[in-house]
Amino acid sequence: METDLRALTAPECDRYRVGCNFSPAERAVFDLRIQGMMIYQIAASLHMSESAVYQRLKSVKRKIRRFDFLTT
Repeated sequence: METDLRALTAPECDRYRVGCNFSPAERAVFDLRIQGMMIYQIAASLHMSESAVYQRLKSVKRKIRRFDFLTT
């Protein structure tokens, strides 16, 4: 199951922010992605490479899947 962060509701986002223990970089990428920003826009905004953004998103999605698994 692929997690589309842009489709999350506000309560879901708040739940994940609290429960997933994101690093500061992961949190920054998460917050921008849920606002609908594209990968290249996030990279430019955070002054990181697109591959770094992809890595952070991969980690964020892994933490979300683990959190969902443990809480359901």
